[in-house]
Amino acid sequence: MEELEKDPRISQKIKRFRNKQAQMKHIFTEPDEDLFNPDYVEVDRILEVAHTKDPDTGEEVTHYLVKWCSLPYEESTWELEEDVDPGKIKEFEALQIPPEIKHMERPASESWQKLEKSREYKNSNQLREYQLEGMNWLLFNWYNRKNCILADEMGLGKTIQSITFLSEIFLMGIHGPFLIIAPLSTITNWEREFRTWTEMNAIVYHGSQISRQMIQQYEMVYRDTQGNPLPGLFKFQVVITTFEMILADCPELKKIHWGRWKDILTHGRFKWHLNEKDMEMICRALLVYCVKHYKGDEKIKSFIWDLITPTKDGQNQALQNHSGLSAPVPRGRKGKKTKNQMLLPEIKNADWLATCNPEVVLHDDSYKKHLKQHCNKVLLRVRMLYYLKAEVLGEAADKAFEGTPARELDVLLPDIDYVEIPVDWWNAEADKSLLIGVFKHGYERYNAMRADPALCFLEKVGMPDEKLLSAEQGVSDGAQDAAERQCGK
Repeated sequence: MEELEKDPRISQKIKRFRNKQAQMKHIFTEPDEDLFNPDYVEVDRILEVAHTKDPDTGEEVTHYLVKWCSLPYEESTWELEEDVDPGKIKEFEALQIPPEIKHMERPASESWQKLEKSREYKNSNQLREYQLEGMNWLLFNWYNRKNCILADEMGLGKTIQSITFLSEIFLMGIHGPFLIIAPLSTITNWEREFRTWTEMNAIVYHGSQISRQMIQQYEMVYRDTQGNPLPGLFKFQVVITTFEMILADCPELKKIHWGRWKDILTHGRFKWHLNEKDMEMICRALLVYCVKHYKGDEKIKSFIWDLITPTKDGQNQALQNHSGLSAPVPRGRKGKKTKNQMLLPEIKNADWLATCNPEVVLHDDSYKKHLKQHCNKVLLRVRMLYYLKAEVLGEAADKAFEGTPARELDVLLPDIDYVEIPVDWWNAEADKSLLIGVFKHGYERYNAMRADPALCFLEKVGMPDEKLLSAEQGVSDGAQDAAERQCGK
């Protein structure tokens, strides 16, 4: 009993144990009633604030966007100020002030000093003697630029040792951001321990696409008064996620070249481990195969060839000449078949084809047959996306990927007579959101566009059906297997 009393968190553990007992009793004694989780009415985090005026009195009314404990971000609701925990409001307000950017280098290895006694962390928590030893060892390896693995029996505080190790770095002035990759069953515990032991702002990046988009919108970066992200300024010091989420999604801002390999890895969800170089090689091979069997304008063929040809410095060239690209691309088998489809003079000097020859990379004959039938459609979409970025969106393309709301982006639209429109509310703002949505999310991914808070559709028509959204983002096992066979896996 004396040992238990020494644990500063013993009261919290007893409380959780009693709550669990009460829940089990409720399950077995009142089977006809729904079990209500009290966490659902406890404020977890505040995401945003809105000030409006009461139409009757003219007084200012303040609402907060509240994320509730044990509920995903997509279940967040707007609540009146008087209904929100004042302590959570103070936490939110403290996070709204962008910090001064001060680049701190890792200290020299000879400056490491062993901590003989545990410091007092948040909530008066202190490390046990063996935990202090483990944390010192982690710090020693960090000072000496050595990777290491902390291994011990379960329940002895490896999580706490890791968290206090990061806290020591944070207290030196190196504010991360730090990445924690953990099993799904433990990420909630990681978040709880960060809050219990440190003052660092730790967020959990997980959940449905809608929840992840809300995290990116409200939790990731600081924004200016117009809603534009401030470069290099993160709101969080720690992001906690799973290995699967790292493979399937990435919160980092994407750099846009001709190939968006991370996007392909995200939407493909391949069973085999593929990196961005693998995807670049596969996509070049696919487009070379499409160019070979293309049945249309030679200018389109030359454009695609120039687009996929690597430059000598390893960078991708910016193509400015879109001459002839206004003509429609023949689709399917309707295009006029010409002899010797691959007559580009550059083919003789294309040494880079050795690494992405479609006859070597693409192994599945049925897939190649399918690709041959649809090669014109593939090139049409590639041409459209490049033209959309280079000629329509321009600088707004990069800002769109940074999360800037569509209404804040300067996109030149032609004068349109909105006579025949899909719905009554469709206007120029919807046109702009559609163009940006196609570029951000891909061709015909309308549910993803609808769920994007940076576009106007979420506000106009609400969130899409989750099953439809998941189906749109996923691929069938057959499609995965076919893609993997193309890699020779």
